[in-house]
Amino acid sequence: MKRIGVFVCLMIMVVSVLAPACFAANENDSTTATKGNFNIVSSTPQNGADGVSVENLSVKLYFSTDMLPDSDSKAIREANAKQFKLTNSKGKKIPIKVYYSHKEKGLMMVVSDIVGKDIKIEGATDYKLTIGGNLQASDGSKLGSKENISFKTLDQSKSTTVYMVMMGVMIVGMIFFTTRSAKKAAEKERQGTGKTETVNPYKEAKKTGKSVEEIVKRDEQRKIKEAELAAKKRAKDAEYDALIAEEKKKALNKRVSSAKPISKAGSTYKVKVKKSTSKATEKKNTTNPKNQTGKQKNSKKKSTKK
Repeated sequence: MKRIGVFVCLMIMVVSVLAPACFAANENDSTTATKGNFNIVSSTPQNGADGVSVENLSVKLYFSTDMLPDSDSKAIREANAKQFKLTNSKGKKIPIKVYYSHKEKGLMMVVSDIVGKDIKIEGATDYKLTIGGNLQASDGSKLGSKENISFKTLDQSKSTTVYMVMMGVMIVGMIFFTTRSAKKAAEKERQGTGKTETVNPYKEAKKTGKSVEEIVKRDEQRKIKEAELAAKKRAKDAEYDALIAEEKKKALNKRVSSAKPISKAGSTYKVKVKKSTSKATEKKNTTNPKNQTGKQKNSKKKSTKK
């Protein structure tokens, strides 16, 4: 249950982050114009798009021919920049910058240039990009006719409302699942210690509006259920402990099938057996007076007298 709660919270967070994008325009649709020597193959956003982001407002234009001028063609760049004009619904001109792509053939980008200026891109507002017919390609050909791309920006207030609702749902969900997990953990701990929760039926009846008899009956059912769960847990623990003890006993009691010589294990060691001499022989051949027999002592005395 805890994992499900975390998953749901993560899903809510992802939806809340991506909610503004739900109102964004489809950037893969194309807008074509076939007049002149070359044409506009597609644009992002497309003509008539709704829900365009107000952040870093820009328009990508894909032409049917290469648009990148030579590095020394400063005059052509300046002339082409004058062929683009971005205006709002009131006809107010928005400052822009025009960029060429060095990697993608025929790609140009018109970007709003409002940083440090007293101009703001408004939400839920219609904007129009006008492209003049004198726009010149790399080969010197011209567009030939004026083209317009109109679109509407995203309603920021609506997006903010959706985001706040998602955040509220996420917070409520996190509180709910956290409280539920804490309650489950407390219940498991209580079952482990064998303690039962005491319920005051009169206080509970006043709190919930139910009868005392109903609360007492429910409490008894709860205690019976807890006792059954505790008994099952003890039986399971006892079975597990017995299994562990049996495994330890088997590990300690190691037996072999039959006795084998040490040479079977690859050893070449041989025990040297020494023959032991009798005590009588040792006393007979000894030169220590304390260990000599009476006969040896007498024979020694006789030899001394002679």
